Amino acid sequence: MPLVSRIILVDDHSAVRAGYKRFIESESDLIVVGEAGNADQAFGLLKTEACDGMVLDISMPGQSGLELIKRLRLKWPQLALIVLSMHDSPVVAAKALEQGARAYVTKSSEPEELIQGIRMALSGQTFVSSDVQSQGVLTGTRPLAEREKQQLCEETQDPTAPQTGGLTPREVDVVRLLVEGHTIEQVGVNLGISGKTVSNNLSQVRQKLGIHTDFELAFWAWSQGFGKKPPGFGE
Repeated sequence: MPLVSRIILVDDHSAVRAGYKRFIESESDLIVVGEAGNADQAFGLLKTEACDGMVLDISMPGQSGLELIKRLRLKWPQLALIVLSMHDSPVVAAKALEQGARAYVTKSSEPEELIQGIRMALSGQTFVSSDVQSQGVLTGTRPLAEREKQQLCEETQDPTAPQTGGLTPREVDVVRLLVEGHTIEQVGVNLGISGKTVSNNLSQVRQKLGIHTDFELAFWAWSQGFGKKPPGFGE
């Protein structure tokens, strides 16, 4: 790492950026060289402002931070990406890491954890804040080199094809209908099975994916290519 690492902050709330900027710059080896309020601003800023790392929220108006991560990984693969999010869900954290982030820190974490995450990301290591780790193993996370290799493989595949995470076709149908707003009973009618069978399928889905809440289910469905974008992840 250089003696002083240059950081760009991306968050749609200027007061949040100001607070974290002061904290980051209290460290002698870190300096904030730019700020952006949304994904497009961040992408444009990187074209004119050299930096070593980017601290970004994933819940922003317009393009979400997760989608921005994918763009950044293709254009600047060596850039250290540190997610700073209100979401403490391991499912959300795992997806951010799979997309190419090196660190995931929640806004409810101790500020020192953000600094630790930034420094580990800058050195090429993976970091997840303790409040997310305490909820269990992050489903689907892999070492950075493996994720980069997998990303290259995925780029040769049909980008519109949903990734089903090992679910059976029926389980995928159950998830798809549920996130569209259908009730358990309505899903059963649509698929020609009983409500009890739908509930059993849903339990199997949650177990396979490590999902515990309806938000996580909706988030997973959207991130895999089906289902609407959950509230707070852009328009």
